[in-house]
Amino acid sequence: MKIKKGFTLIELLVTTTVILLLTSIAIVSYASASKRSRDNKRISDLETIRSALEIYRSDIGLYPASLNDLTEDSTYINEIPTDPKPNNYIYFYSSSDPFSYTLCAYIESDDLNALNDGCGSNLCGDATCTYRMSPP
Repeated sequence: MKIKKGFTLIELLVTTTVILLLTSIAIVSYASASKRSRDNKRISDLETIRSALEIYRSDIGLYPASLNDLTEDSTYINEIPTDPKPNNYIYFYSSSDPFSYTLCAYIESDDLNALNDGCGSNLCGDATCTYRMSPP
């Protein structure tokens, strides 16, 4: 009598199921980490723009009408940062009052959205802005 070596069908199915389960958990974790990374980049970009706006106001006495005013001669900022997903989202800037402004972005993570009161109905590309910064 010869003994055959190998795996049974049940063993192969259990192994395959475990591998698929671990892979799906890894994919979900990666997608969530990517969203948080993009959101942190957006918040960092808005802080950079906010700093340039405050330096501009300190020098000129009022906030600029558009962000392009900050890049003249690279005095305040070399270039305006763009959203990590520039084909989908943009940064929104509005200054209807020379002594105030609104700076907005779309934040993908719900937990970061809960920290902010949003940006009204302003559009940040394909979506409504969900994160707002104002003068300090």
